Amino acid sequence: MAEYRVGVIGCGSMGRAHAQGYRQVPGCRIVAGTEMDPERSEQFVRAFGAERMYTDYREMLERERLDLISVCTWPTTHCEITVAAAEERPQGIMCEKPLAVSLSEADRMLEACRSNGVALATGHQHRFDAQAIRAKEWIEAGRIGDPVMFWGHCSLDLMNNGTHVLDMIHYFNGDRPAAWVMGQIDCRSHKKGQANHPDMVVEDAAIGEIRYVNGLRATIELGAFAPQDYQFHLFGSEGIIDVNVPGGPPVRLLSSGGKDGRSRRSTSP
Repeated sequence: MAEYRVGVIGCGSMGRAHAQGYRQVPGCRIVAGTEMDPERSEQFVRAFGAERMYTDYREMLERERLDLISVCTWPTTHCEITVAAAEERPQGIMCEKPLAVSLSEADRMLEACRSNGVALATGHQHRFDAQAIRAKEWIEAGRIGDPVMFWGHCSLDLMNNGTHVLDMIHYFNGDRPAAWVMGQIDCRSHKKGQANHPDMVVEDAAIGEIRYVNGLRATIELGAFAPQDYQFHLFGSEGIIDVNVPGGPPVRLLSSGGKDGRSRRSTSP
C-alpha cells in the first residue's frame, strides 16, 4: 500500500478536522504540523501522533517531504501559504474555504499549483452530505421535471457558509458554467468575521443572482436579512426539493409528476 506523508498548517479546530479525515484514509500518515500556539500544538500531537511540530510553515515545508498538505489558517493567509507549499511540489494541497479573499489571489494560487503539477482542492465537503447527494440524484432522474430556479440561503457571510451555499448551487446544477452574475452587499456595521476568519471585515448581508448557460436561474441570500437557516429550495417545472428542512427531514421532494408523470411525495433521512 502506498504511503502518503501529510502535513497540516494551522492545527486549531479545522486543522484537527482535516487530520481526523486523513486518519480515516488508508496509507495517510500525519508526519508534521505547523501551529504557533503551544497548547494547540501539544493537543495535535496527542490526538494524531504528529512526529514533528513547527511554528513556521516555511521551515516545515523545507524540512519535510510531504505528499499532502492542508492549509487551515485564516483566509487572508491562504494565498501566501498555498503558493509556498506548491513550490515544494506535493501531490496535493487541501486549502480550507474560502480559497482566497480576492480573485487575483485565487489566480495566483491556481497558477502556482498548475505550474508545479499540484492538485488543489478547497473545503467544500457539503457536496458529500447524504441529503445533497440524494437531491442531486432526484434532479438528474427528472423527479422535479426541468430545473427552473434554485434558491440557497443562510445566516452567515460570503467568506463563511456563504461559500458553501454558492458551491452547493453549482453542484445541484451539475457544475455548469454561469452565463452572467450580479450581486450586492451591505457592509453598514463593518463587523469582523466569525471564529474561522476574525482577521477580516465581512458584510452584514449579501444577495446574488446567477443565470447559468442551461437557463437555470439561481438566487443566494446571506447574512442578517436573509432567511437564517442553511437551506436550499430547488424548483423545477414539475416539483420542488427542499434540502436541510428546519425541524424536518434532511431532504424532501414534492412532485406533481416529474418526467415519468407519476405524482409523489418523498423524504429521506
